[in-house]
Amino acid sequence: MKKLGFLGPKGSFSEEAVHLLLATQPELSDSAPELIPYSTIPRLLFACNNKEIDWAFVPLENSTEGQVGVTMDTLAQTEHLYITREFVHPIDQCLLAHEPMPLEQIERVYSHEQAIGQCRDFLEKFLPNAQQITCLSTAEAAHRISSIRENWAAIGPRRAARLYNLHILKECIQDATLNATRFVLVGHSLAEMSDGEDKTSLLVIAENTPGSLYRILGEFAKRHINLSRIESRPSKRKLGEYVFFVDVDGYVFAPPIQDVLWSLKKDNISVKLLGSYPKALPHEQIF
Repeated sequence: MKKLGFLGPKGSFSEEAVHLLLATQPELSDSAPELIPYSTIPRLLFACNNKEIDWAFVPLENSTEGQVGVTMDTLAQTEHLYITREFVHPIDQCLLAHEPMPLEQIERVYSHEQAIGQCRDFLEKFLPNAQQITCLSTAEAAHRISSIRENWAAIGPRRAARLYNLHILKECIQDATLNATRFVLVGHSLAEMSDGEDKTSLLVIAENTPGSLYRILGEFAKRHINLSRIESRPSKRKLGEYVFFVDVDGYVFAPPIQDVLWSLKKDNISVKLLGSYPKALPHEQIF
């Protein structure tokens, strides 16, 4: 049986999204993979890198809070892993507690740092005095408050309320109405070119010299290749050095993209292929 890992425990947005992914992707659901929760994104991706599991399902970016840095940093450290699919999942954050209570009585709010960031305005307006405590996932936050009879609350999905027998104090507390997270399915082989539109993700290490990034982007521009995302992250080697995560339209073996990669190689610019995969369905693309 194939194994698919996700950021757990049960009741997380990742678990909610992976069930929807399987429901819409027959080639995955037909194999009936065993779903395995992991407590952190690095443990999940390294488990896939070490072939303990066949796929890893991880959040990559949120429409409100932006990049999930730990996912990007860990992908940069792994070898022979490829993004094979992307999936955009709407995120509705709920305020959960073990029993109904006035908001002004809440002393602590537990959740993942991304969820807390997505609800910053709500927390500032309605819970300005509540201590904010970060957890490894929204599901862990829900589980933590479920067994303690204190004036504590958690931010998480409706599914977590059902699983951990919690009361929903408020629904849709995220700051942005169109709040969604882009998840990616990571595996050990490159996806085949699709019948529709494809996207290619690259990790580019630019020299720390004037105009180096401009020259790299120029190689894509002069071939009329659209860049749909570019994010910088510290290289973790020395202060002031960055790597760039780039998403471009098209499949990696398309001649224009191959021309760019060959040109960058001649200029001694390091490029790592993170994946080439079908774009999310048009109705899912809200980024």
